[in-house]
Amino acid sequence: MNDTTDYSTSTLKKIKKSFSFVERRNTVSNNNRQDEIVPGVVAMLKSSPSKLAEASVNILSCKSDNEISLELVNICKYAEEYQYVQEFEKRQGVTYVIELIKRTPPYYMHCSTLGYALQALYLMLEILGTDYWDKILDNAIIKKLIDIIKSEESKKKIVGPEHFSSRTNTMNSNTLTRNSSIRDSDYNGNKSVSGGDKEPQMGQYALSALDSIVRFTDSGYDMVREFLSVEDIVLYITDQDLECSQYALALINALFFKCDDKLSYHKTLMDVNARVRIEKVIRSTTKEFNMDISHHISEYQHYIMGLHREPSQQIVSVDNPVHKTMLDKIKIEALSDDGEWSSLGFSDESNLAADFHATPPGFLALQCINHFTQKYQDKHREMILEQLSRDQDSRCPFVKAAVAVTLLLFRQLKIDRDYIGVEIDFLPVLFSKDNVFYELFCISILLFNTTWHDMSAKITDFNKVVDVVNEQLSFVFKGERKINDIEDFKSALNSIPFSRIQEQRLKSLEKDSSSIQELREKLKPEMQKIVNKQRLAILEAGETFAAPRGSRGRRKTIYCRLSSNHKFLHYGYDIEMTSNAPPSIEELPEKLSISDLEGVTKWKDMKKSAGTKIKMDSPLGFSIHYNQSQMTGTDPKTIDLIARTEDVFSYWTDGLRVLRKGDACNKHSEEHLSMLLDIELKIRQLDILDIEGLKLPDYKPMVPALPDNFNFHYNFN
Repeated sequence: MNDTTDYSTSTLKKIKKSFSFVERRNTVSNNNRQDEIVPGVVAMLKSSPSKLAEASVNILSCKSDNEISLELVNICKYAEEYQYVQEFEKRQGVTYVIELIKRTPPYYMHCSTLGYALQALYLMLEILGTDYWDKILDNAIIKKLIDIIKSEESKKKIVGPEHFSSRTNTMNSNTLTRNSSIRDSDYNGNKSVSGGDKEPQMGQYALSALDSIVRFTDSGYDMVREFLSVEDIVLYITDQDLECSQYALALINALFFKCDDKLSYHKTLMDVNARVRIEKVIRSTTKEFNMDISHHISEYQHYIMGLHREPSQQIVSVDNPVHKTMLDKIKIEALSDDGEWSSLGFSDESNLAADFHATPPGFLALQCINHFTQKYQDKHREMILEQLSRDQDSRCPFVKAAVAVTLLLFRQLKIDRDYIGVEIDFLPVLFSKDNVFYELFCISILLFNTTWHDMSAKITDFNKVVDVVNEQLSFVFKGERKINDIEDFKSALNSIPFSRIQEQRLKSLEKDSSSIQELREKLKPEMQKIVNKQRLAILEAGETFAAPRGSRGRRKTIYCRLSSNHKFLHYGYDIEMTSNAPPSIEELPEKLSISDLEGVTKWKDMKKSAGTKIKMDSPLGFSIHYNQSQMTGTDPKTIDLIARTEDVFSYWTDGLRVLRKGDACNKHSEEHLSMLLDIELKIRQLDILDIEGLKLPDYKPMVPALPDNFNFHYNFN
C-alpha cells in the first residue's frame, strides 16, 4: 500500500447525518490499518509521509527564501503527524530548519519565515523527545533564540506598538495564500494557514525552546543565565496573552529549578515585579480556566514556598548572633529591657532556643515571629499585655503558639513535599503580597489568640486549641471559595469561629458514627410525636381564616377550632370577636366530626376547573373534604379556607393530616423535627465532647432576687 489515507473533515460534513465521528488526523498505513480503518470511517487518499517529507526537505535545501517561507507553513501542519516527523528527521530536515533559524535575522525581510521555522521546530521536538536537544544544540542556536526574546519587535507584540517603532512585513500575503494552498490541498483538501492569517509569535516559541534547553541540557543553562536577563523574560508575562505568559513562566520555572542560589534568584524576580505580573495573570485565569497556565503557576508556587524549607530545617541557637538578636527583639518590642521572659510564653526560660529545636519549623518560626514583632508591633504588645492581666494558667503562651502556627501553615501549604510535576491547583493568596508566608502567619497567630480565649483554654488545653486552629485553616485553604488576597484570608478565618468548629464536629460525629445514626433513628419516633402534638395544640387554640371569593352569602371569614378531645372540628362564619380571647366552642354554630373527615387538598396542587363556583387562586388556600352521605344522601362536601400566613397554612394542613392518623411531614415539620433531634443529641453527647466535667443539673436552678440597685464597682487591686 504505497498511498495512505487520512480522515477528511470536509468530506465528513457531507455525511454528518449518517455517522457519528470524532475528528482525528491519523495516517493509515499497512502497520496500523487494522486499528484505524473501522466501519463508519471516511478516509481520503493523499501523499504518503515519506513523499511529503522528501518534498519539504528538497525545498528547504535548494529553493529560494520565498519558496522556503511558503513551505514552512505546510511543514507546521505536517509536524502534527508522527510518521511525517520521523521521515522528515531521517532526511536531515530538522538540521535544515535549525540552519534556517540561525541564518535568518529576526524581523528582517520575510519575518514570518523565522516565526514558522520556530513553530515547526517546536512541534517536531514535541514528537522527537527532549533527548534530541543534545544532538542539535550549539551556542549559535541558543544565541539566536535569546536575540529573538530580547528584540524590540518581539516585545512590541506583548507591550504594545505604542512603545516601539513599527516595522512592515514585506511578505506578500496574497502570494503566500495562493501558492501554499496547492501543496496543502494535496494534504487534506483544505486551504492551509496563510501568511495573511495570524502569524506565529516568534517570542513564545523561542521561550519554549529555551525552556527545553534549560530543563534537559546541562550546557544550555549557563549560557541562558549569562545572556538572558530575568527582566527580559518577565516582560512576556501579561494578562493580555496567556499563551505567551505560559511559555515565559515555564522558562522562569526551569531556571528556578536549575539555579543553586534560589533565594537570590527569587529576589531578582521580586525586583522586576514578577509577582505583580503573575497576580494579574491569575485574575485572568479565574474568568476562564486554563490548565496549562495553571500548571506553571502551581510549579512557581511550589518553588517560592520551597524557599522556606531550608530555614525550617535549621535549629535556633543562642550562640548564633543573628538568632540571639532576633530572640531579644521579641522581648524588647513587647515589653522592655526589664520585662520578664515568662510573659512571652517560652517553654524553658533558661534556654530560649529550646522552642525552636524541632524541625520543622525551626528557624522559620523565629523568622515569622520577628516579622510580626517588627511590622505589627502594636498588635504584639497588645497580645502580651493582655496575657499579663490573666491568671497564669489561662495565659496563651505566645512563643509556643507561634511555633505551632508556623508548623500548621508549613503543612497546610505542603512545603515539606517534593513537586510531582502534574499539579494544576494553586492558591491566589500566595501571589498577593511579597513575604506572603509571614503575612499569613501574622493573621493566623492573632486567630490562635482569639480561639484560645473563645475556648476559655488553659495551658493543659494547648493541643486542643492547636487542633481547632488547624481545622479553621483547613476550612480556608481547602474550601471551594478562592482566597484571592490577604484580606480575603483574614475575613474567611474570622467567619469560622470556635463555635462553628464545634457545630462541624457534631455534624461530622453524627455523619461518621453508626452509633449516632442508630441513636438518631431511635429518637426520631419520640420527637415526631412531639411535633404532632404541637400541631394539634395549634388546632385547639383556633384560627381565623379568610373565606374564598364566590362562597355563598358573601362570607368574609371562617373561624375554626379543634375540640380538646380531638373528636370535632368546630367552626363558624363571620364570628365577631368581642374580646382579645378567642371564641369558645359554644359560640361556634357548626361542627364537623373528625370521623367524617375524608382529606385535605391544597389549592396550589389542584388542577384548575372551569366548573368550580369559587375562585381557588390563593397559594395559602386549602379545602377540607368530609362525607356525610350515609346520613343525608348527598355528595361529599368541603370547607374552603385561606390562611393568613405561610406558617398558619403549614401548621393547619399538617395538623389535619395528624388527625387522620398521619405524621406532620411538610417543610416546617421536617425543620422542627431536625431541630429537636439535634438538641436531644447534643444533650446526650455532652460527655463525649469532654467539656471539663460539665454535668447537667437534676433540678431547676433558683433565680436570685433582684438587687436593690445596679451600681457596680470593680476593685482592680
